[in-house]
Amino acid sequence: MKKILVLLLACFLVCGCTSVKDSSIESIINTALSSKYKLYNKVNRGYKYYLPRGLNASKIDEYNVIIKSEKYDYYLYVDLVSYYNKIELNYKTNDKLYYSSRFDNGKDKYGVLNITKVDDGDLVVEMSYHYADIAAKVKEEDLKLAVLNMVAIVNSVNYQEDVIKSLLEDDEFSSSEEKIEVFKTETSDSQTLEVVDDTYTGNEDEDYDPDVIN
Repeated sequence: MKKILVLLLACFLVCGCTSVKDSSIESIINTALSSKYKLYNKVNRGYKYYLPRGLNASKIDEYNVIIKSEKYDYYLYVDLVSYYNKIELNYKTNDKLYYSSRFDNGKDKYGVLNITKVDDGDLVVEMSYHYADIAAKVKEEDLKLAVLNMVAIVNSVNYQEDVIKSLLEDDEFSSSEEKIEVFKTETSDSQTLEVVDDTYTGNEDEDYDPDVIN
């Protein structure tokens, strides 16, 4: 029964069985955040997370992961140091953007979705939620599916306190690492690192747990 539930949820997240295109961005986010199923199929040092079917991951370091779909690259950044030190989050909206709105899980986690329309007509989608950031540049017709993939990923991030504590004590994470910044927008952090060559290297099998999703 558990495997059936996992497969049904995976089908919803990737295929949009409830017609993602007909749903609002708000309802997509709220539905994903209200899910009681906590899944993961990727394990990194200090955290684990769920990657919807059709997406492959290439780890750059403990903080940054490139996630590849058939059409787009997603850039995931998980701030383990800020999470462990419980740094206060200050997610801001910007009413000058194509779309900008805060959201929360109705309890103790919150985030923001900022979407910028760039010169070529594409959309740069940037989502932050509970110390995890994810960004992608997509076509307007693929926006809602991209939002669904993003919220599924950041909502699934599960921090492993003991591992993070051990890494900090070993001085491996003495301070916040740099976040890869591929898209320069009004919401970009001036302290982040801009990457010119964002070529996807592949290596989707790294850290994959085949027993979680068959």
